[in-house]
Amino acid sequence: MNYTKAGLILLLCIGARFSLRGQAAPYTMGFIPASIEEVDVAFPLYQKWHLSGQVDGQMVTQGAYSNSNPFAYVQRAVARPWIIYSGLKNMKLWLGYAHNKKYEIAEAGNYETLEQRLIIMGTLTQPLPKGSLFEQVRFETKFFDDRNGEPQTVPRLRARFGVNHFLAQHSKKPWFQSANISYYAELMLKFPQPDYANSHFDIFRMSVYYSAGITPNLHFLIGGIGQMQLRTNDTQFDVYYGPLLSFKYNFVRQVRETFDNIDGGAD
Repeated sequence: MNYTKAGLILLLCIGARFSLRGQAAPYTMGFIPASIEEVDVAFPLYQKWHLSGQVDGQMVTQGAYSNSNPFAYVQRAVARPWIIYSGLKNMKLWLGYAHNKKYEIAEAGNYETLEQRLIIMGTLTQPLPKGSLFEQVRFETKFFDDRNGEPQTVPRLRARFGVNHFLAQHSKKPWFQSANISYYAELMLKFPQPDYANSHFDIFRMSVYYSAGITPNLHFLIGGIGQMQLRTNDTQFDVYYGPLLSFKYNFVRQVRETFDNIDGGAD
């Protein structure tokens, strides 16, 4: 095992450990490279009520336990519309729906299914002199058929803490505008029926990325993710790791875009 994988395991285990205390199951671990590509389009809806909208399109690819290519298989394709309320100071409230088409990847144990999610999310941003902190809470309910064809409803609670560092701009004509270095940690807990899974721990994820503006309307993000996910057999962890790329077009010009609400997941 190389030092990169060893360091990733250490960081992810620290985040997962408290949720698994007292369980004596003999855990195993597999490594799966993955990539995430996302395009978001944001637009105003009704400015008097501080309402706006956003539509996200996402594709997740992955390798498998013995395949190190993160682009080998398409894991899922996602369409995700949002309604956003921004009438509170330093806070945004999100109401969304996600349509997830998941594909079979036999080598990784993935089965084909259609998963739908209803999502409520809130993000609080705390300005700093040269950056910002953000805390995010997301409650979502997943609806899908399991590998046996049985319908499942799984509520999930997600909490994220992140930091944005605003980079200095020295050139009078920079290639990119309002650049940032950002990172976050996110914990996800699931609440399934006992016949589907017993553990509440689902995913612990970390991400670091660079983002900047190409124009005042178009911004991009490039970075990486590492996450540890407990399979529904409650004995196997899958560690996903790989690149993340996203573009966001906003019909309203933005001085800075920090991508605090980027989904960035390979679950």
